[in-house]
Amino acid sequence: MEKILTKDFITDDKTNKVFISSLIDTETGDLDKEARANVKSCIMQFEKDCELLYNTKDVWARDYMPIQLTKNTYLGYTYKPDYLTKSPEYAKCVTNWKLHNVHAEKYDFNGFKVVQIPLILDGGNVVKAILDDKPCMIMCDKVLLENNIDKNNKTELENFHKWWKEWWEENFDGTEMKLVLLPWEGSKYDPIGHADGMIRYIDKNKVLITNYKDFNEKHYNEMMKALEPERPKRAGFNVISLHFSDLEQFKNNKLFSVLLDRSWCYINYLQVGKRILVPRLGYDLLDNEALKQIREAFSANEDEIELISQDMTSIVEDMNDEKNSGGALNCLTWTIQS
Repeated sequence: MEKILTKDFITDDKTNKVFISSLIDTETGDLDKEARANVKSCIMQFEKDCELLYNTKDVWARDYMPIQLTKNTYLGYTYKPDYLTKSPEYAKCVTNWKLHNVHAEKYDFNGFKVVQIPLILDGGNVVKAILDDKPCMIMCDKVLLENNIDKNNKTELENFHKWWKEWWEENFDGTEMKLVLLPWEGSKYDPIGHADGMIRYIDKNKVLITNYKDFNEKHYNEMMKALEPERPKRAGFNVISLHFSDLEQFKNNKLFSVLLDRSWCYINYLQVGKRILVPRLGYDLLDNEALKQIREAFSANEDEIELISQDMTSIVEDMNDEKNSGGALNCLTWTIQS
C-alpha cells in the first residue's frame, strides 16, 4: 500500500460526509428513543450529505466502521469491545461491517481499500491528528488491556511501540504513523475508554481535551504529561482544556453540580470539515459556556460552531458498560471524505 502522506491523511477537518445507523430512532439499548429521533433530524439538517447505514447491530457507528486514512484507503480492525462481549444480551450488538454487509443506499463501499490491523480496537478510540508534520493516532491506553498488553511492563510496552512502528512501515511503504497513548481512568469512571470522549484534534500540534480539571485534577495532570513535550520523545501538542468549575457562575451552582458528570459530552461533538455541532445538556448557562470555549479553541481556524437544538442529557447521562450507553454526537456518527 502507498505511503500515507501528511497532506493526504484524513482528519476530521477534511471530512465532508456523515453516516448514521438506521437504528438511531428505533428501540436499541437503553437509550431514549424520542431524543435520538430528534438528534437524527438535527444531524441531517446540520449536514445535508448524510446517509443511513443499514444492517448495523447498534447505533454507535463510529465504533465499528473502518477508519479512513486517505481518500480511498481505510483501516480495518477487530471490533470486540469488552463492554459488550462480556454480556450475552449486548454481545448481539457487536457489528462486523463486512460480515453483516453494512451499506448505504447511495454510497458504495465496495471501492474501499481496507487494510486490517491485527488489533482489537474501537473506532471511537482513535482520534486522528497531525503531530510534528506526521500523521498521528491518539488512543486511550485501554487498547493495551484489550490486546493483553501490560502497560506497567516496560518490555511489553516497548515491544508494542516497536511493533506499531514496524507494522505501519511495512504495510504503508515506510509510513511513520505516530502513536500517542492517553491514560485510562479505569472502568469505575470510564468503562468505555474511548479517546473521542477525552480529546479532539484542532490543528497541527494542537488539541482540545475535556474538562478533567473540573472533576479529576490528578487525571488532568496525567493527560498533560502524555501530551506535552516535557522531555525528548514525548508528544508535542499544544493543549487547550475545557473548564467550568473555576468560573464564578458555576461555583456553588446546584444545577451545574448535577450536570458535571455529563459535561464530558461537549468534547464528543460532530465535526464535518470546518463545521462543528456541539451536544447540549439543556442548561443554557453551561451549554453556552461550552460553546464559547470550543469556539475560542478553534478561533484561528474560522470554523462554524453551533449547539444542537436537542437536549442530549438522556442519551449521555448513563455511561454504563452493562447498558450499551454513554455517547454523544461523534459516537453516533461516522464521517469520511467522499
